[in-house]
Amino acid sequence: MVVVLAATPASAHPVGEPGEPSCFGERISHGSSDHGLTPVDRAAALEEVVAPVLAGEFGPEAQAFALEFFGDDGVDVKEMTSWVRLNCSDDPFIEQP
Repeated sequence: MVVVLAATPASAHPVGEPGEPSCFGERISHGSSDHGLTPVDRAAALEEVVAPVLAGEFGPEAQAFALEFFGDDGVDVKEMTSWVRLNCSDDPFIEQP
């Protein structure tokens, strides 16, 4: 089974090509320089996207993934940067058994 959880606000203007070594830096830099967001601001914005998933609005598989990846205590900066790295990988899909 494949569970996909996408940070939809990031799709407004894609930055960085997944699989390219510069993707992570481009995405982190873009959020700061073009949008004036600190890492804490970006974590809070991602938390708003993740909250409905954690609430079960996208089904139990997505909820289980979100709980495993983010936990139930909000999205912190480390989790946000891990999420950006995941979405910059060659294969950003997470396979769940």
